[in-house]
Amino acid sequence: MVFTLAIVSEDISYKELFQSHDNVELCLTFDKPSFETTVEVHGILIDGDTISYRELPNVRKLHGDIPIFYKLSGVPSQVITRNIQLVCSGHEIIPISEQYNSEQVVNEVLKHLTGEDNLVSNRLISFFGTHSGSGVSTTVLNVARLLGQRAKEKVLVLSLNPWDPADYFQEYDGHYLNDIKVELKTKNLTEQKLQQYVHKTKYYYHLAGNRDIKLQRFYQTEEIAHLIEVAKNSFDIVLIDGGCHFDNACYAQSFLSSDLKFLITTQETKGYRNYYPLVFHQLLEPIKGTPDDFILLINRYRPNYSLINEKDLQEELEMSLLTSIPDQDVLGPVSVKQNEFLYDTGDDDYKNALETIVNTIIGKANLTRDESEQPIEEAKSFFSNLFGRKKKQEGLVRKYE
Repeated sequence: MVFTLAIVSEDISYKELFQSHDNVELCLTFDKPSFETTVEVHGILIDGDTISYRELPNVRKLHGDIPIFYKLSGVPSQVITRNIQLVCSGHEIIPISEQYNSEQVVNEVLKHLTGEDNLVSNRLISFFGTHSGSGVSTTVLNVARLLGQRAKEKVLVLSLNPWDPADYFQEYDGHYLNDIKVELKTKNLTEQKLQQYVHKTKYYYHLAGNRDIKLQRFYQTEEIAHLIEVAKNSFDIVLIDGGCHFDNACYAQSFLSSDLKFLITTQETKGYRNYYPLVFHQLLEPIKGTPDDFILLINRYRPNYSLINEKDLQEELEMSLLTSIPDQDVLGPVSVKQNEFLYDTGDDDYKNALETIVNTIIGKANLTRDESEQPIEEAKSFFSNLFGRKKKQEGLVRKYE
C-alpha cells in the first residue's frame, strides 16, 4: 500500500525523508492544521515546534478518523509531558518523543501505518544500568574483549555515558566524545575519520566518552544519531555503554537505535526499587518502552539470604534474567588498577557468565564465530571453585601490594 501524508511543520526535511520511501506516493506540507485537500490523506504529522498541544483537540475534530501523530518539542518538564500524553490519549493522537530525530520520526509514522519496524539494528547492542555503580562500563568492556576473541567481525565500543568517559580500564590513546562535538554538530564525521579517532586494542576498538563537564547535557539528538549511523557503517558490530543516566540524547538514541538492550543491576535496593522505577515511568513509558525491551543481567551477584535473590529481582523489574555475573570481590578493583581485563583475572564462574552474554550476542547478531577460539572449560565443582578463587585472590593481592 502507498500513502499520502500531510505534514504541519516548518521543517522541510520531513517531506524529503517521507518521499524517499517507496510506500509514500505524495507528501503535502501545510503551516496550520486547518488545511483542506482534494486527495485522500492517510496520516497527518503535527510538529510541536509549529502547533501547541492545546490545539490538538480541535485538530482531531477537523480530521475525523485519520491517524494523527504529534511530535513533542521543547517540553520543559515531566508534568507537561504527561499532560500532552493525556491530551493525545484522549483524542486518539499518537505522541512521538522529542528525543527522536527527523528520520526516526518518519520511521515511527511509517511503522504505525505499515506495521513494519525499520528503526532498529540487531548489530547495535546497548547496555544500561539501573543506578550509578552497577558496573555497566566494566561489563561492556569485558564483553567486548571476549566478543572480539570469539567472533571474526570488527567490534566497536561507544562510551556514550556523558558522565563517564570509561577510559581508565585500559591504556587509552584515542579521541573522546567531546573532541568530535563540532563534527557531530555539523554532521562532518566520516567513516574514515572515526576509524582514525578510535583506540585499538587486541580485541576491539573503543571511542571513549565525554570528559568535558560543561558538555554533559549539551549533546543533541541529531549529533548522537549521526555518530551511531557512522559507527554502524564503519564497524561490523557496535556495543554501546549507555550508563545509567536516562535523561539525555546519548541514552535516547542508544535505546531507539538498538535491537538488543541489556539492563544491568545489582542486589542494591537503590537500583531496582528507587532510581530505575522512576526512570521507567517518567522516561521510558513516554517513548513506549516496556520491561520486555531489556534483557536483565545481575552484576556482582552474591547468594546471600539477606540480599534479594534472582527470582525476586526478576519479579521486581518484570524482566527475564539472562545470567548473573558473580561478585569478584577484590579482583575487580585490582584489574582496573592494573589495566587488566577482569575476564582474564576473574574466576571460571565469571568467565562462564560472560560466555553466556557473548553467545547471545553472536546468535542474535548472526556473527561469524571464530572456531579457532574455544570456550573455556566447564565450570569446576563448587568446592574447587570456592577454594581456587580464594587462593587466586590472595595471590593477586600479594602481587600488587
